[in-house]
Amino acid sequence: MIDIPLHRQFAGQARLVRLLLWRIGDTTDIETCLDMAKNAHMITDDDKAFIRECLAREEEHRNLSGVNETAGIPVDEETILRLRRCVNKLNQADSA
Repeated sequence: MIDIPLHRQFAGQARLVRLLLWRIGDTTDIETCLDMAKNAHMITDDDKAFIRECLAREEEHRNLSGVNETAGIPVDEETILRLRRCVNKLNQADSA
């Protein structure tokens, strides 16, 4: 199995969250999408803050390569797992 670097996993998961939010909100305005997901009980306030921070870091991260840490957020396995949980929440709730 190929070992994908954590910073690439982070970027991929953050981009997937962004796409799911755009689909849920039917807009590219992330704040509107986050509010809609929160109001639909797809995510919690903690998830909302975490997602907002990750999306901001992913945008900064696009310009960096080969780095295991983005500005302010350590990219560790727990961060990746939490992003995956957010993806699951957004994906399951949207399809119901």
